Amino acid sequence: MKNLLLIITFLAGFSSVVAGWILSPREESPQPETMSLVPMMQQLLTDMYQVDNGIYTENFELIEESAGNISDHPAMTAKDKKLVKSTLGTEMKQFVKYDMIVHHHADSMRLAALQQEMQEILHHYRIVQQGCVDCHSSYREPISSARLKGGEL
Repeated sequence: MKNLLLIITFLAGFSSVVAGWILSPREESPQPETMSLVPMMQQLLTDMYQVDNGIYTENFELIEESAGNISDHPAMTAKDKKLVKSTLGTEMKQFVKYDMIVHHHADSMRLAALQQEMQEILHHYRIVQQGCVDCHSSYREPISSARLKGGEL
């Protein structure tokens, strides 16, 4: 009888924990699902500044958070995607390649920050930074011009 009562108590407690976990509200993503291109780029720049700050102050939590924001940045709005695709045409593959490099290495930088591995952080930081610069030097001008021709700022 004691064992049965112990088993029932354990199962009730376990069920309560599982039900609480299932029913508890999930933490919402800090990033919106989509964002216009210019505000997104401004946010990415802010996140890169924060990574810099984290590197110089050896604040691994700041690096982790900011690198995570870069890796998980919102997608462009449908309107901006259409503009970018129509502007870049066949160059769209390379644009996506740059984006994938930045995502991958920003996430690797985030993981290195969790391990407090500064040399690994710096390795991935350089690749993220170069990916941003490569993409901007190739596509910023034509996309900005297309935005201006379309009457957008």
